[in-house]
Amino acid sequence: MTYDWREDSPPGLPSLKWFEEQDRRNAETHRHFATDRAPFDRLIPYDSLSGRRVLEIGVGSGYHAELLARAGTQLTGIDLTRAAIDRTTRRFELKDLRGHFEQWDAEEGRPDFMERFSFVWSWGVIHHSARTARIVRNVARWLTTDGRFAGMVYHRNSTSASVALMLDGVLRGKLVTSSIDEILWRRADGFSARFYPADQWRDLLLGFFEEASVVVAGTDADVLPLPRRLRTRVVPYISASLRDRVLARFGSFVIFDARKPLAPL
Repeated sequence: MTYDWREDSPPGLPSLKWFEEQDRRNAETHRHFATDRAPFDRLIPYDSLSGRRVLEIGVGSGYHAELLARAGTQLTGIDLTRAAIDRTTRRFELKDLRGHFEQWDAEEGRPDFMERFSFVWSWGVIHHSARTARIVRNVARWLTTDGRFAGMVYHRNSTSASVALMLDGVLRGKLVTSSIDEILWRRADGFSARFYPADQWRDLLLGFFEEASVVVAGTDADVLPLPRRLRTRVVPYISASLRDRVLARFGSFVIFDARKPLAPL
């Protein structure tokens, strides 16, 4: 997971400068809904995580892993790809941070993970699974009885999804040969991607957790679906209150927080 919109990622393992630039882009992209003082502090309960065992599903280039490690957690990270594990390990070596990372498919069970973690985090990852509910079931089993699962999946009723359906489904005629789901994931950042209405995602979580809440959020592209160069000139003239109202309904992200995993039947 990178924020290289205009450039290719460097060959081999990245430098410290590359990580810092990616982190700057990440923080800037999500700043208005994720951050008060520290990146993602509205969504990650840093104050309660020190000394706790924490799992991240889908480490990407290690941005969130670093945030979690700096909060004093006992961090484990898993990812489907070897490249992500190598990049995150490289980041932690360069910054002298501690964490354990391994290649693993979160759809698969792990007996050594059972009731091990106080907090599980996954940002924009598990919707790339064709069996997302299986991952949620595993997370519920991997958490302690008072554990918490938080993160983000893609929002089906978003501006970006509507634009994709209009451009590819209607104007390019792909609705004749492809389903709505196929059109959406072909526009997404992965081999496949599932998009969820917010209430549907909450219902899925409630199948495995006693409590679950969801909110919709997004980025500037969801406020004004224009080419980036034009959008960056226009967006500053849109009021913050209007932006927030639009994003709370049509943003690309369903941000979730699930607590108290249910005991398996």
